[in-house]
Amino acid sequence: MPVSTMQTAMLPSLHLHPSSSRATWEPSSAPSPLLWALMSWFRKPTSSPQPPAFSSRASANICNVVLMRYGELEEGIDVLDSDGNLVGSSKIAARHALLETALTRVVLPMPILVLPPIIMSMLEKTALLQARPRLLLPVQSLVCLAAFGLALPLAISLFPQMSEIETSQLEPEIARATSSRTVVYNKGL
Repeated sequence: MPVSTMQTAMLPSLHLHPSSSRATWEPSSAPSPLLWALMSWFRKPTSSPQPPAFSSRASANICNVVLMRYGELEEGIDVLDSDGNLVGSSKIAARHALLETALTRVVLPMPILVLPPIIMSMLEKTALLQARPRLLLPVQSLVCLAAFGLALPLAISLFPQMSEIETSQLEPEIARATSSRTVVYNKGL
């Protein structure tokens, strides 16, 4: 298929620099249709809203927990009686452990994403930071560090590390293997 003269005129052309022997690409007077479409697409602001940072982070954390601990769902996790003796391996306890861990990972980014913007919007209005704009970055770093320091213990303390579950909720073979009414399992992090 022959290329029209208009299409060839719109393609970038190869030129030699007068001061050197290097060849460079220089666009002709009008960009190619593909290049023009790409340039206009990247310049145009998106009309659809971007996914909020929290929901994307929370869903990524949930996927991470499920994918990394999928083997526990298949094989189960160890459950212990009140004396610390191994009763068996339970898939139901594994589901509870993964659910608790996933909820912990959903709560973890909340203070990190919510507190710094709120605190910084208030601090930026103070006379100290308006008079000294160079302090803005160190103050913002300290606020983010404090949010991280608050978020991790808060999220981890939602559920105990060694969680309890009633034996009546577990598999029948585990309920028969112990006389304890409840057993404990390690939730994980």
